Amino acid sequence: MRRPGSFTLVAESAMPNGADSPGAAHQLTTVGFIVAETGRRRGLGHIITIDVLPSVRRVGLGSHLLASAESRLKSANCEGVLLEVAVNNGSAIAFYKRHKYDVLRTIPHYYADGVDALVLGKRLAER
Repeated sequence: MRRPGSFTLVAESAMPNGADSPGAAHQLTTVGFIVAETGRRRGLGHIITIDVLPSVRRVGLGSHLLASAESRLKSANCEGVLLEVAVNNGSAIAFYKRHKYDVLRTIPHYYADGVDALVLGKRLAER
């Protein structure tokens, strides 16, 4: 998150602060985030990581975080965006394909456990 050109978007939700009575105090709890960067390769953004708590998945929060990051990258003159995803992470691959990402190539043994990664990409700007 400290790399030049990187940014983090955080989604928070008001959660009860230990008491279930009406009017009880609430605290903000992080329920999702995305980390992205500009500038690694001129004109290309990079999604470093995205995560949403299992209890709040499937309600559009990940889609909103991704769209917000893409918008910010586009505003920073990125024409496209890249990301890596484990070849065995079917739900993440399906998520990105729903958002118009294409598989560009495979990186063998990308992750520490030896799993390969797919590099996915998406064009953000019209030519």
